[in-house]
Amino acid sequence: MKESDFNSIKTIIFVSAIILVSIGIVEISVGFFLNSIGLIADGIDSISNSTISLIVWLGLKISRKAPDKKFHFGYYRAETFASFIVAMIMIIMSIIIFYNVYLRIINPVELSYPVIGIITLIGTSIITAVISIIKNKLAAKYNLLSLKADAKNSIKDFSGSFIILFGISLSYMGFLWGDSLAAIIVGVFIFSYGVDIIKEASLILVDAFHNPELIRDVGMIVNNYPMVKLKNIKLRRSGHIIVGEIIINVNKDMKVGKLLWIKKDIRKKIMKEIEGIGDLIISAGP
Repeated sequence: MKESDFNSIKTIIFVSAIILVSIGIVEISVGFFLNSIGLIADGIDSISNSTISLIVWLGLKISRKAPDKKFHFGYYRAETFASFIVAMIMIIMSIIIFYNVYLRIINPVELSYPVIGIITLIGTSIITAVISIIKNKLAAKYNLLSLKADAKNSIKDFSGSFIILFGISLSYMGFLWGDSLAAIIVGVFIFSYGVDIIKEASLILVDAFHNPELIRDVGMIVNNYPMVKLKNIKLRRSGHIIVGEIIINVNKDMKVGKLLWIKKDIRKKIMKEIEGIGDLIISAGP
């Protein structure tokens, strides 16, 4: 990834964080004024999303630091760790929403001036939709787990606003449970996304790697060379890149110069043809 692209991603994430915290403050203020648990939940969600974006921004910034005496392989996993923190915040946030919905269910309250809430949510939904589209385009283009987590969170934020809008509309029509129902749905979205991200980030942090298609593609490249056969592949994800070691079997009569050329060419071809490979060591045996 080019440094200019990386800087653009960081700028977009930082600006979106400022916008989201502003939306959250507005929604919470209007929510208290209207007695809407759904609007308050959406406001809390927006502020939490802003915090999440800032964590992602910080994780991406740290991940670009060069290797040093303490972190010999670089800081790539700071980005993965950032996504893990993001997911934990999402789960905590969903639990808070569930608790507040429970309180509202046992003590239902009629909304004041629901039309104001509907107008507010239409405006915030449009803004969050634009942010969601931008982040998901970036996530589709660049293989960054924390950015994918933030993009998923943006989808949830955007869809959550529409769900809350629907819930307040139900309350406006006399169905007081509509506001609480919408808040529950948003909470479930937040919780499920958080669990998915924790699963993926945890596997990366403990060096788990499962990508049969990628391993098959690497094997096909290696086995195309005469007198060379793939023996073993050891890969792991470090932040947004994949690193590892390939062990090949070679003909015992192969000259050293030929072997060195083949190893160099295999590495070059794999890193060129397979997206996401950041570093690769190739060892040879009999």
